[in-house]
Amino acid sequence: MNTPSPKGWALALVLVGVIIALTASTASLVSGDRSLMGIAATGFAVQFLGWVVNGRQNGGRR
Repeated sequence: MNTPSPKGWALALVLVGVIIALTASTASLVSGDRSLMGIAATGFAVQFLGWVVNGRQNGGRR
């Protein structure tokens, strides 16, 4: 399966989502504050949205 790389807004959403998710999940692990996992979940959702946008830009191809 050859998925085209994200470009434009899709790339921005994926990268921002990764940064938010990694930062918040690491901070949650270090600090022990479980509420930070909600922020991490938001980051994962933003990343997912970026991949959805990428799929739509490529005509739904995988």
